[in-house]
Amino acid sequence: MAINRNLIFFAGLLTSFTFASFPANVAAGEPPLLFTFGDSSYDVGNTKFFSSAFDPATTWPYGESVDFPTGRWSDGNIVPDFVGRLIGNQEPVPPVLDPKADLSRGASFAISGATVLGSPSDTMSFGQQITKFIELHKKWSDKERAEALYMINIGADDYLNFAKAHPNANLVEQIAFVANVLQKLSRELMSLYKSGGARKFAVQNIGPLGCLPIVRQEFKTGESCMEMVNFMVKTHNERLGRVLFAMTVRYRSLRYSVFDFNGEILRRINEPSRHGYIDTTTSCCGTGSRNAYGCGYSNVHSKLCSYQKAFLFFDGRHNTEKTDEDIANLFYSGDRHVVSPVNIKDLVGKSVTYLPAQEI
Repeated sequence: MAINRNLIFFAGLLTSFTFASFPANVAAGEPPLLFTFGDSSYDVGNTKFFSSAFDPATTWPYGESVDFPTGRWSDGNIVPDFVGRLIGNQEPVPPVLDPKADLSRGASFAISGATVLGSPSDTMSFGQQITKFIELHKKWSDKERAEALYMINIGADDYLNFAKAHPNANLVEQIAFVANVLQKLSRELMSLYKSGGARKFAVQNIGPLGCLPIVRQEFKTGESCMEMVNFMVKTHNERLGRVLFAMTVRYRSLRYSVFDFNGEILRRINEPSRHGYIDTTTSCCGTGSRNAYGCGYSNVHSKLCSYQKAFLFFDGRHNTEKTDEDIANLFYSGDRHVVSPVNIKDLVGKSVTYLPAQEI
């Protein structure tokens, strides 16, 4: 009898895993909602609705590859746009601050200058973005929010601001700052889970900020990257996975995917031709030693490269559309060398609807 009970238990367990692996959109007949949070790398136009101040991303040559500026800090589409298409959304999710936005398929809360720490007056912090989502969460059903994909890219401005304010910080101060960022990030993610009903996080780790054209130019690093900020980013990224795993131990219905954006950008910087680039250290648009400053400003005589796809970076800190499309494809279906513990395709395919009601 003990053997029979074990067989029955195993069969039931196998069945539950099988049902859980079916894509959420199979039952619903439509793709999951998409919500994005973060800084300018994920901003689809919130900045222009947040403030009346001049927004370079709304002027040429931003949007050059799609024929008009859209408020994105790129020559065209960005990572969430491509991922949205891959999960089945025909139209990109709109900026949540647009009063005319149709939020039926999701929304972008990301905005230029956003940080984890602090609450700057000229932007929305990560926590304020989540608060905004929680205020609006009744626009979507519990099931829609549980099955939705939550893309997150935050923290770069925290470390860039720290490096500018404390260029001589020692290792102890740097590590303490990383710990503060991760502690606050963890709290905000738990709020998104507990109060917002989010269950599926797709988190992009932080790229090698010390290698950005604007950092090389401002800190005059020559052919080298700024090691201080890269050390903090490396420390952050190493601990990010542990923070998310710890959350899944506490909250069993939470699932996540972490994309190694840092590694992918470094591979492209170090092996440009292998990835189809001619230049991976200079911006396509801007002025200065790395062409990294002033893109989009009418009072700056910035230069624009003739072929955006040959460049890794469009401006001093943002990717070209070509780069973001490559990143999105890897985030969606890459193997465990670049995205773990599962990619977005598998994350979306894991339904949470079999969980008890109190878990949703």
